[in-house]
Amino acid sequence: MIQAELLTYLFDGQPHPLTASMSTWLTSSRRFTAFVNTNHTKIRKKLRTAEDPESLADLLLELETAYLLLHERSLSLVYEPQHRELGRSPDFAVNFTTSFTFMVEVTRLRSAQKGAPPYAQEDILAVPPPNTRITTPPLVDRFSDMVCSKLGQFLPQVANLLLVGMDPPTLTHPDLSAGMLRLQQRVETHDPAVLHRYEFRDRADFFRHFQGLSAILLRSIALQRDEPLVMWVNPQAKYPLPARVNTALIRSHSL
Repeated sequence: MIQAELLTYLFDGQPHPLTASMSTWLTSSRRFTAFVNTNHTKIRKKLRTAEDPESLADLLLELETAYLLLHERSLSLVYEPQHRELGRSPDFAVNFTTSFTFMVEVTRLRSAQKGAPPYAQEDILAVPPPNTRITTPPLVDRFSDMVCSKLGQFLPQVANLLLVGMDPPTLTHPDLSAGMLRLQQRVETHDPAVLHRYEFRDRADFFRHFQGLSAILLRSIALQRDEPLVMWVNPQAKYPLPARVNTALIRSHSL
């Protein structure tokens, strides 16, 4: 289908919050147009079922990720590769040239993760009182909780990237490093808030999943030109991403 036909098919010719973005991406990228053509049935279904603002924002980030990754000629995508025996699969299988394949799961750090304490923005950014022992900020803990909720979707025997959108992207690389270290320390002490809540059998089960996380790429949801990204590389990853893949990922998101 040509671009106009795709838009009509996807949105039934009706107004939709994602129409403008999809139109812009289809017009500016032949590779994204080919991707949408290949996956038009799946995308149309997602557009129809994403009715509330949160679901629409999730889908917008997911589709924009495809658009940006396809900026890189070295990257090609398979949308939601099926692994029936493992339940829900990551959002994308990404091929780097013909030499390396890895998985990408896309998510947003919402204002409050389901089941998590409802931290307010003023709590996240508040300056602690004098003589207060400084611990990991609530925002970092919520980020760690979100990571835990995604570990079960990573596939074994392959590299897995978690791409996270948040606004504003206030977490730095040291924040992520500290948060991931704290998460591992909580598991080492058998913290039930991690093991039981996310249904890990024990510490070994958690670390088996954690070692499947190769890296985290953190970006602003409203990505701007030349805006810096934060990439945390898991030093315990069983299947790390090659440096040239990390470079391609960063470059794909440099508008």
